[in-house]
Amino acid sequence: MATNKKANGERIYNLAAGDPVLSNHHSILQKAIQKTANGYCPYPPVEGMAELRRLTAEWMNITCKTQYSQDNVLVTCGGKFALFAIMYSLLTEGDEVLIPAPYWVSYPDIVKMAGGKPKIVLTSVEKRWKLTAQDLLKQVTKNTKMLIFNNACNPTGILYSRQEIKEILDVAKTHNLIVVSDEVYSGLVYEEPGFISCGSFHEHRERVLIIQSCSKNFGMTGWRVGFAVGPENIIKRLTALQSQSTTGVSVISQWAAIGALENADEVSSYVRESMKKRRDLFIKTFNTLFPGPIEEIKSALYAFVPLNSLGIHNISDSIAFCEQMMTSDNIALVPGCAFGVDGYVRFAFSETEDEIYQALQVLNQAIDNLIGV
Repeated sequence: MATNKKANGERIYNLAAGDPVLSNHHSILQKAIQKTANGYCPYPPVEGMAELRRLTAEWMNITCKTQYSQDNVLVTCGGKFALFAIMYSLLTEGDEVLIPAPYWVSYPDIVKMAGGKPKIVLTSVEKRWKLTAQDLLKQVTKNTKMLIFNNACNPTGILYSRQEIKEILDVAKTHNLIVVSDEVYSGLVYEEPGFISCGSFHEHRERVLIIQSCSKNFGMTGWRVGFAVGPENIIKRLTALQSQSTTGVSVISQWAAIGALENADEVSSYVRESMKKRRDLFIKTFNTLFPGPIEEIKSALYAFVPLNSLGIHNISDSIAFCEQMMTSDNIALVPGCAFGVDGYVRFAFSETEDEIYQALQVLNQAIDNLIGV
């Protein structure tokens, strides 16, 4: 609906897409332009350029306290294909994959496409939407093969502590589970104590696979550069799949990613500080306009908000609410049921500060009209 309205020239107030509206850092553009100046753009190495894989391993070793080399890294067409390749390569028909809810919308479908069986583990707002080791223990069966673990989390913005992750990984080891850790928001952490990677637990490195991406960490969503990071034998299997599917990632995009990683601290800080300003504006404006204040958002680009915090008490169907907001006022939101939890909506604060402010003002008026204020 939003796409059609926009195509017809209508203004859309976009609080849905987690796509940072931010100019690419000059390091990214300069590297891509410099490397394409000779007019030659060959096929990429299937596994990714050696320089990019080396820089990725070094970046993770520095920022996440891992111990990887370039042989532990596969460059993929975004983090999503890394996730797909892992599922397609490692799952067999009927394998259970545990997915804590709220979850990123694509997890269950990718598991199904690979022949696996998604098993949703519902967390609770009372426990700050966190999966615990006890939750995991209750759900493991003889058919459970894998856990998808998301930290920093889309859509809730929660962060796990080192102790919480250790307990989860210990359970995974006891039950011989593969842990796929989606860490694509690791660079968008706004508060201490900061981000802890599953890859930093060296005793578990043979069962942990990391999904990483340039999209959010370096504001490079359209370049489509992601990474699968893990044991060398599994990376070889994923590389074989990539060889017979995408062939690899555009060399132009890989050069751009090299530009980002050569200046990783500067580029990541540029994106993070820009998004932190938008987060702060979002929280301040939201808490001024709506009855249910939201707490500090520790990471990522989102707020996961119950409808009653918006003053909506007679509607629990998040799809119906979001459709109403788009139909009546061109406000784009994502219903909570897309993340496995109804009665909530996900806001993104990735647009410009002016757009965020105006969108929340329009939403406030739309809700007043809806409830008859």
